[in-house]
Amino acid sequence: MKPDASRTFAALGEFRPAGDLWTRLSRNYNRLEEEKYWPENVFQREIAHETWPGDTEGRTMLAWILLAQATGRAPRCLERVLEMWPAELNGHGYFGKLYTDGISEQQLSGHGWVLRALAELYRWRGDDLAEQFAKPIVENLILPTAGQYAAYPIDPAELTEAGEYSGSQYKQLGRWILSTDVVTVFNCLDGVIDAHDVFRDDRLQPVIEEMIGRFLEIDLAAVKAQTHASLTACRSILRWANSTAAPSLIGEVQNRYLIYTDQALTEHHANFNWFNRPEWTEPCAIVDSLMIAMELWRHTGNNRFLEDAHLIYFNGLGHGQRFNGGFGLDNCPGADGEDELRYTCLEAHWCCTMRGGEGLSRMTQYCLAVEDGTLLLPFLLPGETTCRGVHLVIDSPYPFDVPTKVQITPVAAAQQEIDRVSLFVPSWIRGLRAENEQVVIEPEGQWLNLPVAGHGTWKLSGELVEGTKPVRNKTLIKKPYSVHYRGPLILAAKTGERFTGKVDVNKMEPICTAFEQAVTDTEKTR
Repeated sequence: MKPDASRTFAALGEFRPAGDLWTRLSRNYNRLEEEKYWPENVFQREIAHETWPGDTEGRTMLAWILLAQATGRAPRCLERVLEMWPAELNGHGYFGKLYTDGISEQQLSGHGWVLRALAELYRWRGDDLAEQFAKPIVENLILPTAGQYAAYPIDPAELTEAGEYSGSQYKQLGRWILSTDVVTVFNCLDGVIDAHDVFRDDRLQPVIEEMIGRFLEIDLAAVKAQTHASLTACRSILRWANSTAAPSLIGEVQNRYLIYTDQALTEHHANFNWFNRPEWTEPCAIVDSLMIAMELWRHTGNNRFLEDAHLIYFNGLGHGQRFNGGFGLDNCPGADGEDELRYTCLEAHWCCTMRGGEGLSRMTQYCLAVEDGTLLLPFLLPGETTCRGVHLVIDSPYPFDVPTKVQITPVAAAQQEIDRVSLFVPSWIRGLRAENEQVVIEPEGQWLNLPVAGHGTWKLSGELVEGTKPVRNKTLIKKPYSVHYRGPLILAAKTGERFTGKVDVNKMEPICTAFEQAVTDTEKTR
């Protein structure tokens, strides 16, 4: 595959998933329409003045908008939120306190999600309200920070190691009111770039470039940066690289992603909440890492990043989703000698449940990509699409087994742009082949290429590779531990059992199936 950005992912709603992904989408969407997320509860009002103004509002609305497109189901509460919106703002047209003596990075961070939600609303429906609500945020909150980012504190000696599940403001240095979620201001970068791209406000460009410049000066490991904010910044920079055709920025992101996977990744492909502080995971960051891996694959064609995405989605994010559709926090297996996987917080309803909605919605896009005359199936998941003159149906139990059948039917010969359908063959699938009544096809490298001409049903066969891999994290390397995989899935023994090589592997379960159980015997909450 070519090392460029010529491949594109499906639009939201273009691929209709089935099976496990559809179940996860539905449960998450249902959770986000329960009473906890009704409009009167989404708006934080006076609480937001000292916490995270705009954060819950932005994340929730963003999830609704993306899930609506991914599932085809209209959001129940969106219109009411838009009606209530103006009355919930301060006199300057944004959420929270009017700071006259400083800049709150938590306030900026929260409004990054607000701007993203408004930008996605405009993309989806061309809604003039989106631009109307975004304008005072840009005018009165974002643009006044121009020239201030060079003084944003990045000296490790000035930053305090602290923080609970939800971060808090803890001190002011210069004009910056800092959060225990270290570097959380760079969550805002994502929304600012989205606002620039969608609402065409060129005044934001110097602010964006100033923020990117300061972020790239930070030693993320030394300051013990929050991985969610760090990875969100990296996603944002990839978005800016797309807008400005700046390939050097892709290299900068790749370098930081590799630092993350080397220093802040758990054994189950989730995250440490902070660099060098493995206290719990956070699905917000797991979603970010999935999105970065897929964008790096899209830009570089390096299948290492695509395999990373499989492992992140099926294990880290898969275990992070809970039985009610929400997302919660785990411990950090592999760090500081931890050799088990358990829940530490049943549900992070204030952030991760909403970001999980984005992750699942993006997965429907990642299931299908187009490059020139080829339809790519990067994830091998079951579903259906009609794309560029070809109707495609995939029957697949993946990741629990190999795909079984692909049906290809041209639907409009005059519009047909697709010559072949290519299935990704990750390193943990052995002997994958496709056959119909006329021919047998085997992979070329890591892609199984099926011609559209002579269309019909292709039967697939092969097997998942199963076995143990040594642990990655340095604190466990000297101990006799390993991680057992079946294909991309990590298997785990029940609580109280240890995998020593004598445990019956057939009694071990993929960790991603934990969300199917309302009560798990590994559950612990703080």
